[in-house]
Amino acid sequence: MNSGRVETELQLPAIRAADCHRLVVRARVEGIRVAAIWQVLLPFSRNVKHVDIKTFPDRGFEEVEIALVQTRRELLDSIVARFNGMSWVMSTRLC
Repeated sequence: MNSGRVETELQLPAIRAADCHRLVVRARVEGIRVAAIWQVLLPFSRNVKHVDIKTFPDRGFEEVEIALVQTRRELLDSIVARFNGMSWVMSTRLC
């Protein structure tokens, strides 16, 4: 009799919460440099899961939220450092 449980040979790596990070880059309204963002992310493009660009004109800023998966901590630190070194970036936050 079948217990209703299905087993397969396919082994998928589990994605833990620690494997998923959000990077939020903030700039003044009309200050986001999309090309510069992609230049930073290009070496890590396989780790980019989702990008969301939001504008908050009443608050005076816009932001790019980047969802990264399975990215080593030293690479994340490198990405943050590159963004923080750009004159148009108001803040960078890693969550």
